[in-house]
Amino acid sequence: MTDRLEAKLGLYGVFAVSVGAMIGSGIFVLPGLAAKIAGPGVVLAYFLAGLIIFPAAASKSEMATAMPESGGIYLYIDRAMGPLMGTIAGFGVWFSMIFKSAFALVGLGAYLKLFEHLPERPVALALGMVIIAINIAGAKTSSSFQSFLIALVLGALAVFVLRGAPSVDAAEFEPFLSQGLKGLLSATGLVFVSFIGVTKVASIAEEIRQPERNLPAGIMLSVGLMIVVYPLIAWVMVGTVGVEVLADTVTPMSTAAEVFMGPVGVDLITLVAIVALISMANAGVLASSRYPFAMARRALAPPFLARVSKRNTPAAATLLTGSVLLVLIAFVPLIELAKLASAFQLIVFSLVNLAVLAFRESNLDWYQPTFKSPLYPWTQLFGIAGALILLTQMGIIPMIGAVLIVAGGFLWYRAFGRSRASRESASLDALRIRDTERLVDLTAEALSHPGADHVLVLTWRGMRRRRLREILQIAADLTRAGGKVDISRVDRGGTGGTREEQAWASEIDAIAKRVGIELNEIIPCAIREDHQRRINESDIDLLLAEMPSDIRANKPFVRDLRWLRDNSECDTILFRNRGLEEIETIVIMGSGGPYDVLKISLADRIAQREHASIRFVHVVNEEATEAQVASIREYHEHLHQMIDQPTESRIEPAEELVDTLARLSRGANLVVLGAVASRVRIFTDLADRITEMMDAPALVVYANLSAKKSRLGRVIEYFIY
Repeated sequence: MTDRLEAKLGLYGVFAVSVGAMIGSGIFVLPGLAAKIAGPGVVLAYFLAGLIIFPAAASKSEMATAMPESGGIYLYIDRAMGPLMGTIAGFGVWFSMIFKSAFALVGLGAYLKLFEHLPERPVALALGMVIIAINIAGAKTSSSFQSFLIALVLGALAVFVLRGAPSVDAAEFEPFLSQGLKGLLSATGLVFVSFIGVTKVASIAEEIRQPERNLPAGIMLSVGLMIVVYPLIAWVMVGTVGVEVLADTVTPMSTAAEVFMGPVGVDLITLVAIVALISMANAGVLASSRYPFAMARRALAPPFLARVSKRNTPAAATLLTGSVLLVLIAFVPLIELAKLASAFQLIVFSLVNLAVLAFRESNLDWYQPTFKSPLYPWTQLFGIAGALILLTQMGIIPMIGAVLIVAGGFLWYRAFGRSRASRESASLDALRIRDTERLVDLTAEALSHPGADHVLVLTWRGMRRRRLREILQIAADLTRAGGKVDISRVDRGGTGGTREEQAWASEIDAIAKRVGIELNEIIPCAIREDHQRRINESDIDLLLAEMPSDIRANKPFVRDLRWLRDNSECDTILFRNRGLEEIETIVIMGSGGPYDVLKISLADRIAQREHASIRFVHVVNEEATEAQVASIREYHEHLHQMIDQPTESRIEPAEELVDTLARLSRGANLVVLGAVASRVRIFTDLADRITEMMDAPALVVYANLSAKKSRLGRVIEYFIY
């Protein structure tokens, strides 16, 4: 077996699959329901729905010519915005296609009753089994069958319009917008489902000959044709039987045909409706089966779904799709589900248009579509705005259903695909490029004024003279020329005035002079709230404290330090002291983000004062792509050019982060790393694990909360990854 599909479909095959996926319940069943909502304006509703689908059709055509592979919407959104969004899109589109196919088969019942009183569900199940067998037989077999059906259906629709046009009564269209703009938009949202199949053919792009030509041509021809055909058919229906009659029937085409074609016309249109609904169901199964196939090839579904049979079809994926189809036919009322599918498709088509924006703006070398969407980016922006407006008109139940489908895709990705999937996307590539540029600019600005303006050093009761000297030495190194250094002690026992406090202040002053700094202020012992008030009112921009080696014996100080770190408007550095010797080599551990700027600025200040060299260390996941590594390497190159002291760079992929960082940091006299404040415990975060593995003293940098990522930023990062 292989996992590649043979290219067999030509232009007409593409056109047939695309049109076949559209023609069905959208025109044979929905006009009556839409007329009840919009009145004669149902004609315009079909036209507006076609205009809103056009940007998605153009966007999907562009992406399909750049990536002629099976998978369609899932593949494009996955590569544009990452595997989570791709999984949600693939998950939802797969279900919506199955819903629509099952709805089409069950919808045959209303038309079959015009011939014979046949049981709806058993007939639908039998037809479903036939369609599944045809699709397992191969895309060419399915496409040939589709081509025959489409030729028959389009011919009958042409006869319907030509015979019915002379019988149209203009009086039936007055007043045209009888239900107002809201009714028009609501009907447009309802009939939108009539067009959603236009882009399904892109999911079988891998099976199309000359996809760079045949795929966009087939899609654009089909959507252009149906933007004309649908309103014409609705025009004939309204003009021949009137809105009141049309709104009371579930077989609107047969009802209209009886007026100007007689009983023979009713039989003909009923037969065409049956054929069209079968065609739509067949196109839906053909396209939707490629979604689990594509997801499996991207490690987001079980691998057996990626297997291709001896007949060159994704048999396992088709069987899975067909099984779900049969279950829905047998047990689920599908009209509401079809509405839910339409609502979700509006969301998905917004993502399709966003995906093109992501690809175009990323300037990726490999993204080279042979067809480009016209009037970029206005076409995409119009499509997004139009889809979101229609979504608001679908009602609360379809919107809730769409959210549930999104949640299902989200849970599937988090439970199954997250650990297996490649997390690369055009958006991440673009974000890396922009983030590197942003970091370079921010770092250059910070390095132009290295060090802090006003440092507050916190100590605890009983801190030894050597440790006091070393923490003050660090404070001196971190303070820029002309800056100020204050020192204080957190003590819950009270503030100033005692002989012990005066002795402590004298000792601190003597140590500071030996280190070579003149303290701005020696603050008497104070509780943490007093320190917080001083920090916020005195424009202190850096809080420096040594983390006690014996945390248990100094729990009150650690607790207060944690509180100050989380509630003060300044950056915080915790010094993990293992004996500070002469500083010759400083290691900066990189993680990306705004924390790098502060780490590099402070480390550069120390390196300048101590005449030390700087080593940049960055460990990436073993599965990191060359794009990820290249972005880090480029950032380091910029840093080499901006820093005057000698620098070196070490970037290494590894499975074990902590051990590798410790190994790459050997020989350093000081390590600088960033950390995210944890509101659970100050001494159980990743930074602690890393520093415990180090032989050298370490400065753990906590950037001010206001400088960290916003809640929205963290949510976006969570979803991208």
